[in-house]
Amino acid sequence: MAELSIEVFPVDNGDMTLITTKNNKKILIDCYRRSGSDYKYLEDRLRDHLNTDEDGRLFVDVFVLTHPDADHITGFDTMFHTGDPDSWSKKSNKIIIHEIWSSPRVFRRATSKNADGNNTLCDDAVKFNTEAKRRVKLYRENEKIGEKGNRILILSSDEDGKTDDIENIVADLYTSFHGKSGIDDDSLSAFLLGPADKQEVAEDEEELTKNNSSAIIRFDLGNTIQDKKSGSDVHYTHSFLVGGDAEVKCWEVLHDKLKDNDCLDELNYDVLLAPHHCSWRSLSNDSESQCDDPKVSNSAHAALSRANEDAVILCSSQEFGKDSKTPPSKLARKEYENILNDKDQFFAVAEEGIDSDENPNSLMITFSTGTPKKVNKTENRNFSKVTNPAAVKKGGKSTYA
Repeated sequence: MAELSIEVFPVDNGDMTLITTKNNKKILIDCYRRSGSDYKYLEDRLRDHLNTDEDGRLFVDVFVLTHPDADHITGFDTMFHTGDPDSWSKKSNKIIIHEIWSSPRVFRRATSKNADGNNTLCDDAVKFNTEAKRRVKLYRENEKIGEKGNRILILSSDEDGKTDDIENIVADLYTSFHGKSGIDDDSLSAFLLGPADKQEVAEDEEELTKNNSSAIIRFDLGNTIQDKKSGSDVHYTHSFLVGGDAEVKCWEVLHDKLKDNDCLDELNYDVLLAPHHCSWRSLSNDSESQCDDPKVSNSAHAALSRANEDAVILCSSQEFGKDSKTPPSKLARKEYENILNDKDQFFAVAEEGIDSDENPNSLMITFSTGTPKKVNKTENRNFSKVTNPAAVKKGGKSTYA
């Protein structure tokens, strides 16, 4: 049995988060590895934490793409194998992805005829899109869930009925969808909360940015701890809420819809990854720089305030106050700290210092006490050894469904 953990990699204003379940499954949420040798440590660190298959290939069980902004997908082609898994080569030694979770909605909205220049896809996003389309095509041809390296789970139906013929690999909004996944792990469940339907988050097509289409997922992670006094096993479930770069409108819509259906508990969390790198625009419709007294949106704030008693909030961003630009926002940080019972339970990966090789530390959360706990960087724990066993230019259609 592995140690349940959540690792936030130090990628400045980007996202790259690895979940290790108690059954040693690896779920990578987004990636951001910029080019150049200065960032090789990020790939090395990820690879150190992964398992190998019977052919000696490193793999992630699931790669989740919240949305295809460059700071959530850069490095995809550098690190991951695409195409038929049988075409993998030892020379390239790229990481196999057993299963992809992503939504075609964000690709369709990003490349629609009304999308502005900020919505075009970077090269890595195009590469990911091509791989997603390959996997969907395989499902359509074979009418069955693919083998490892060929599987895909679509997060919410595509618009205009484009996924009606592949419902078995489509996760429905506001449902627990892990049962449709090929990953074999009874300690993992996932609940889909976004992306919302386009008519709910935008008045016209020009507002349908990738941020307003981010996948929002609550991961429910089972854990078992032996009680020291009785010696009996105690079972816990820890909820991890992730929302990519979802902006204020997404959280407003989500809160109001769940409230209307008396389902606000679906937003409860033990761990929250602050959306959009702790941006103010996930909490407010007011510009932080242009308003004298910007106010939070009551609905968005309420959606992100469903913290359980011992919850922690994590921030993946550059240093606070590094320059005049945001994110991260000090104002947003204050709001998140006030949400928590203890403001010291807000953790920023940029404040984790450096390791012995003078590279930035990751932010590591474990659950060995039954509650989320940040691993003290002075503990010098090597999680690669804890969880890794011995080796046994855009073209065509812009969306994949």
